[in-house]
Amino acid sequence: MGFILIAVLLGSAYLCLQLYYVYYWLKKPEVIVPAEFIPSLKITVVVVAHNEEESIESCIEGIVKQHYSQELFEIIVIDDRSSDGTVELIKKMQSPLVRIFQLTDYPEFIHPPAYKKSAIELAISMAQHDWIVLTDADCIPPAEWLRNIAYAQSITDAVFLAAPISYSSGHTMLEKMQEMEMSVLMLITAAGIRSGLHDMANGANMSFSKQAFLDVKGYEGNYQYASGDDMFLIEKMRYAFPDRIAFVKSGNAIVETLPKNDWSSLIKQRLRWAGKNKGLKNPVFRNIWFFIGCYHVSIIIALVSGIYKLSSWWPFFILIIVKWIVDSLIIYYSSNFFRTRLSFLDYFRMHIVYMFYILRIGWNLILGRKGDWY
Repeated sequence: MGFILIAVLLGSAYLCLQLYYVYYWLKKPEVIVPAEFIPSLKITVVVVAHNEEESIESCIEGIVKQHYSQELFEIIVIDDRSSDGTVELIKKMQSPLVRIFQLTDYPEFIHPPAYKKSAIELAISMAQHDWIVLTDADCIPPAEWLRNIAYAQSITDAVFLAAPISYSSGHTMLEKMQEMEMSVLMLITAAGIRSGLHDMANGANMSFSKQAFLDVKGYEGNYQYASGDDMFLIEKMRYAFPDRIAFVKSGNAIVETLPKNDWSSLIKQRLRWAGKNKGLKNPVFRNIWFFIGCYHVSIIIALVSGIYKLSSWWPFFILIIVKWIVDSLIIYYSSNFFRTRLSFLDYFRMHIVYMFYILRIGWNLILGRKGDWY
């Protein structure tokens, strides 16, 4: 009876958390840019590139072709110690919008191991405009990207805007799982910001005021972490400007990137994402992910207990049914926004794989293993 009560309590908490996210996602209005909107926001787009010769041209071309007056934006590319042909490819493009700087030429900006943060600070020091838009060198933005960001900033008066990213449609189960995971993370990001529960952002698609960045002293105090250029900054912005953080909920603002194509690369990336969380001041985000990890562990424990007749099957059935029902709801809403679709068989298999994926990440964190960028 005690195990059943624990399962009911855990299931109820998980249900409430996910319904909370769905509620605030639905409460967040979608950004729809009026046809008559004429942007005036001057923008500096910043791209940090490290050995990105396979994707850098597509990324820069996508930015250059924005439906946005070329008099209102510039592109700054910071080469972060590339050893391939990244720099040469950018120079061959000969776009008047693009300025390229090499991080190694500015040693006063370099703070190992925080090379990306260092590159961003260098770019901001060189920026001619006050509104900074960040994306990654392996991302491709839609043509209305900057126009949507400018409109969102005009109606919110935000100093920091998080915006959605998605993985390109995958064919393997691993790629489909990442695509679905990212769409759910974006829903949680928007709901967390809208409700004020916690703040998340992704450096592949976020923007902010240069002056606000300088006001919070950039990444000072966070140089000991290789990553976290997104999470540390939005947290600082929230403390300094509590009512001026927003999410751009617009399909025309979704930046697309490629998923990882093998488990090893995926786990290392996720370990990097998780590793920076211990440096965040707000404990809510860490506590939520700890709870979600414990919930998945509880499902496995309940399953093993049922198999070996240590308890009845009811705890397992309660936990797994609650998870599948509420996860289906949150996936439904995120899939509608990102226009992703799964067959029932894929959805069933993904739930099984995802539980062990979460446990594997948790186990690696317990063992103290680090992600990529180290």
